[in-house]
Amino acid sequence: MKMVRQDIPTAHGVGLPQLLKQATNDGKKAAADLCSTRLDKLATHAANYGLSANEIIELIRQESESLSSKGGAAWQ
Repeated sequence: MKMVRQDIPTAHGVGLPQLLKQATNDGKKAAADLCSTRLDKLATHAANYGLSANEIIELIRQESESLSSKGGAAWQ
């Protein structure tokens, strides 16, 4: 069985597990920021066009489907 060392420090003295954890946290923060921005744009659109509750629900469903079908590319 091949063993992999995870305690090898990098050039900055931080180990691989810490770097991966930080990268994961940074990714979650970025995704949350993008989601917040998209929701704000949807809310602004709904308010500007005076959409009804049913229209807003449909808009949210369309956005959800778009995000789901495109995966990570939808965030670009």
